[in-house]
Amino acid sequence: MDLIWGLVVVAAGIFICAYGASLFRFVLAVIGFAVGFSLAMALVPASAGALGWIIALVAGGIGAVLLYSLFNLSLYIAGGILGIAIVIALLGLFGLTGSGQGLGIFGWILVLIGAGVVGFFGRRLGDIVIVLATALAGATLVVYGLARLFAPSIGNGSVDPTKVLSSVFALALFATIALISGLAQYQIQSLLRRIRR
Repeated sequence: MDLIWGLVVVAAGIFICAYGASLFRFVLAVIGFAVGFSLAMALVPASAGALGWIIALVAGGIGAVLLYSLFNLSLYIAGGILGIAIVIALLGLFGLTGSGQGLGIFGWILVLIGAGVVGFFGRRLGDIVIVLATALAGATLVVYGLARLFAPSIGNGSVDPTKVLSSVFALALFATIALISGLAQYQIQSLLRRIRR
């Protein structure tokens, strides 16, 4: 189960890192699928078997259709995604991932504030917000998927997405992937603008 889940999330993260700015409508669908699929997999008990997979695929499909249809709000959504990724990375960097499982109430409040504040300013940031959001979101998914596949060596042995980035190696991997993705997408956007002139 972890193998398939990890491979799906890594593939989604790579797609987002590579095509984030140029195919953002489809990236929204992939993000929606990954979030819906991951939430369902986390909530459905492992004993559900094939029914659990069907529920996860349906939840992923609903998430994909929902975000795909909200493309007109893309700059706000990209800002929200950027805010979430920044807050989770900072919480992981400072080891403030809450006690027990997950972020805890305070962590989730910070994530929602980050999504709201950066999402509100998303339109003012322009197209660069899409590049930044997809680079960080894609890097987060890749690292989380790798942590699902190689739990003992990535993310302090945790498969909790909120705790994975508290590992020094996972945080360095996240930063490296995000930087490479962001620079590559920015160069592609610059090249496309020059060609259109």
